[in-house]
Amino acid sequence: MILPGDRYKFSGKKKQSRKPILIITAAVMIGAVITAVIILNKSQSENGFFNIAEEVTTIETLWENQHYETINEKCEALLSIDPMNQKALIYNGFSYFYRGTSQFSLEEKIPLFDDALVNLRKALLICNDAIRGKVQYIIGKCYYQKGNFYSDLAIKYLEESVEAGYTGEDTYEYLGLLYSRLNKYQESADYYIKAIEGNPTDMLYLVLAQTYYQLGEIENAEEYLIWTLNKTADFSVEQKARYLLGNIFVEKKEYLKAEKEYRIILEKNNKAADAHYYLGDIYDKIGDSAKARYEWRKCLEIDSYHYGARLKLYG
Repeated sequence: MILPGDRYKFSGKKKQSRKPILIITAAVMIGAVITAVIILNKSQSENGFFNIAEEVTTIETLWENQHYETINEKCEALLSIDPMNQKALIYNGFSYFYRGTSQFSLEEKIPLFDDALVNLRKALLICNDAIRGKVQYIIGKCYYQKGNFYSDLAIKYLEESVEAGYTGEDTYEYLGLLYSRLNKYQESADYYIKAIEGNPTDMLYLVLAQTYYQLGEIENAEEYLIWTLNKTADFSVEQKARYLLGNIFVEKKEYLKAEKEYRIILEKNNKAADAHYYLGDIYDKIGDSAKARYEWRKCLEIDSYHYGARLKLYG
């Protein structure tokens, strides 16, 4: 016979004995789920539903044809199964970057650059030395595109890419621009010189001249402006160089040389309001107020809102 008290004791023992059974049951169920996931992924990759090796080959072909949006779709699918696949991370990041550079508005660009950075910074954790420098290079360019507040990060990754043995054709030019953003003009000039050694373009000569001008190294600025004028066939570049060269001559009180630069600009562009303004400034400095006022009036005929000319005439 079981007494009421005994029934209570028996019941208590029964509850205690079920705890390990529940734990074991739960463990078995979790193990079954994990096994099922592994089997599913294996079947997807081995039985043709999602073969990782084949997908990577397909992505490489798409890359050659610059189908960046399709690459992103395929890489995202691959990464959902193999989250740290090196090639998928790199191709995904590179494709997001190039898609970002093709957009027109900053609102469209930034999310794509952010997606590129997420993938490429993961790739840096696992990628081999052969590709590391290229990954750092694209990361640096992503940060450059994101704006001035990211200039220090852009410099960090671009310089690390150089240290890793990779130098893009525009690496030094970007570094020159970035240091100029930070008003570090000496570092900027040093990188522009390296850029010119590899690719001596008229724009690089011009920006190097502008950088030396910011440093107060007038003779170097003048030298590279002359190099710019000798090299360029682009009038917009020539005009910028002649304006700066004219300003340098004015600062050196070489007024005839400055006048010549502004007259050449007007010969090629009779709508150059600033050239008239600066000619007026020259004549004002040498005491010919009639000529000065004439040039400022010509300036206002072209640009009626020109602040400098209005100030000179009516201020």
